[in-house]
Amino acid sequence: MSPRRRLTRAVGALTLLVPTAASALDGATRADLRDAYYAFEVAGYCSLVTHAVAAGFQRRVARILEDTDVDRETLDAVRGEAWQAAHWEWQNRGLGGFRGWCRSEGRAAAEGFLGEPPLSRPESP
Repeated sequence: MSPRRRLTRAVGALTLLVPTAASALDGATRADLRDAYYAFEVAGYCSLVTHAVAAGFQRRVARILEDTDVDRETLDAVRGEAWQAAHWEWQNRGLGGFRGWCRSEGRAAAEGFLGEPPLSRPESP
């Protein structure tokens, strides 16, 4: 397994360690979270995950889950859906067909994470 792929998986696993309480995600939050995981998986398939991309992904997930309590099983399910969708897209491209996918969707995913703004810090009282 390549170092970038290991980094992709390690960062994905770290986001699951966020302490949470059991509850369901609303539809919009679930879709945003799935989109973030999907984009990160695409960037991973395209070998575009760097430490900066991974940090942007973590900021995006933290922002999405900022005021949400969600159980680990739900996070696992959302991540699994995103991984399956990205894997299906990659497989569907055929031999060498993924190159165009990586140039367009993969690059856009990585650049989106690079452009993720820093998390705002709560003001001190």
